[in-house]
Amino acid sequence: MSFSHLVENVGSTARDFCMLERNLLSHLKLALLLSLLSSSVLLRARLVPEDKPTQLSGAMGTTVASLQFVAAIATVIAGGYEYYCGYWDLRKMHAFLVAVKPHLALVSVVAAVVFLTCIIVLTEQH
Repeated sequence: MSFSHLVENVGSTARDFCMLERNLLSHLKLALLLSLLSSSVLLRARLVPEDKPTQLSGAMGTTVASLQFVAAIATVIAGGYEYYCGYWDLRKMHAFLVAVKPHLALVSVVAAVVFLTCIIVLTEQH
């Protein structure tokens, strides 16, 4: 049994498939950055060492790191879901310019976590 299915390269099919792959890789890159940031908050690592350390406190740091790691997992799920839906639309020759609603909801949650992290880090430093 073969699971591969050839799609004719007519019109913008190759460009659309490359767009789907590029979006998936962008989601994976964001997830990797969020998990790296989560690890650095847990380990209290800083890129530029300071004389007076101002890292997040223990409970707050663990909470922020957990939120970032959950956001990283949500980003991978959103990217995979978007790729899967776009690939099936491409195979069925449906238009897929409109983003699917679950993807938009997951990415909105990830954006809120990133914004919340920025606010927490800025308020903890001052």
